[in-house]
Amino acid sequence: MKLKNIVNYSLITMMTFGQSAFAGSAGVAATVQGKDISEAKVQTSIDYYMRSQGGEISDLRDPNRYKEIRVNVLDVLVGQQLLWGAAQKDNVIAQDDEVKTAFDEYQAQFSNSEQFTLKLTESGFNEESFQENLKQQISVKKWLEEKVISTITVTETEIHEFYQQNESRFKHPEQVRTRHILTKVSPEVTELEMQRAMARMTAIKQELDSGADFETLAKQKSEDSSAIKGGDLGYFERGALVKSYEDVAFSLAPGETSDIFQSSFGLHIVKMIDKKPAVNQLEPDVKDRIAAYILKDKADLAVDEKIISLKQAATIEINM
Repeated sequence: MKLKNIVNYSLITMMTFGQSAFAGSAGVAATVQGKDISEAKVQTSIDYYMRSQGGEISDLRDPNRYKEIRVNVLDVLVGQQLLWGAAQKDNVIAQDDEVKTAFDEYQAQFSNSEQFTLKLTESGFNEESFQENLKQQISVKKWLEEKVISTITVTETEIHEFYQQNESRFKHPEQVRTRHILTKVSPEVTELEMQRAMARMTAIKQELDSGADFETLAKQKSEDSSAIKGGDLGYFERGALVKSYEDVAFSLAPGETSDIFQSSFGLHIVKMIDKKPAVNQLEPDVKDRIAAYILKDKADLAVDEKIISLKQAATIEINM
């Protein structure tokens, strides 16, 4: 089995960042194949990383922590520079229409142009530099797909081995989703109280049989905490609720409504919303999920190995 077009790598989706936020930071942090990575770019990248984690660069008071993050960020930037250089060398360059589409899709995430411009500015970009950044990202993605990802395969044996090692993640018993209407009845209920409760539920059942909406009636008349959700208990499997409720629930077909029955909580009327069959084998959708997982794992490793090989062949100077 061969799957292509895996593009979501943390390396290439991390923004290449502009430099305006730390324009005052002088110096060159690294030189990769004769091309400089400025200290300003590193500082902007660190700041963006910290904000993506909910912090600020000013939070990095621990020199060792700052150094660790700086080394990691610079390593990513070096990798990006090498991948972009490789894409240029092989003439795998994003077309103008591809860049425009990506630009328009990103801009569409904002309610107005002012918010979009503000976001670019905060990230150290103007529109021109952001489009250049997109061009580089798309080019690197295409190059990786062509030179790395297209060579990766996932075999049936690998899928079956993964499934056998992780069976519990993919198997699940039959599940149902129901709504119910409850009239509470205590264990010490008197005969008169039971008659009143039954009369109440009988009237509700008659309304349902006459076409009343179950969800609406549950909101209005159920005495369970689920009433606010129209009696919806969500999906559950056997063993999650009391047996008397489950026996009725699992006997219904989707859309079917039960007769009145009693549990330790009181009197119920149940409507089946949906039923999910048990999964006990390697079904097609599970195979696809496993294949995608294995492929992503292989792709991450392959990209890391490609960057390592590019670094080994490159002239890189790091200024710490």
